[in-house]
Amino acid sequence: MNIQEALNVFGLSGDLTEKDIKAAYKKAALKYHPDRNPLGAELMKAVNAAFDFLMANIDKINQFQSTDENARYNYGEDLEKVLNTLSGLTGIVYEVIGNWVWISGETKEHKDILKEMGCKWASKKNNGFTVLKNTKAAGTVKNTALKKFVKCMVQRVNVRRQAGHV
Repeated sequence: MNIQEALNVFGLSGDLTEKDIKAAYKKAALKYHPDRNPLGAELMKAVNAAFDFLMANIDKINQFQSTDENARYNYGEDLEKVLNTLSGLTGIVYEVIGNWVWISGETKEHKDILKEMGCKWASKKNNGFTVLKNTKAAGTVKNTALKKFVKCMVQRVNVRRQAGHV
């Protein structure tokens, strides 16, 4: 995770202080708390990782922010949309790790939906996991609105199982 990616979790930009970051964290924590949001446990992982990263790098925030307006957006809201879509897919298991979402389970039966979301097959992965990342800040921009915010890699677990690799 870099500073811009962490700021995108909260939708922050500009000259920021520790107080601004704490206020954004509090707002996100209230919005994504598991008692208020069914996807809250996973969303809070991203919020907590971003907050911890920003607080550890508080002195560098204003120095290392992107000056590119296209690199700034509210990743937290987009992550919520993606997790809502994933939670509606049967047999899919996902976990938020920092600014990544690892997806596993029965991905083959949902491959068309995952492709629509901008997912790509990760043929080199042998653990059955897939990845969704806050990539706009890292410079990856796709054509559709959701693809602008999401890059994921999907492992064909069933094919590998049939081939005896898993």
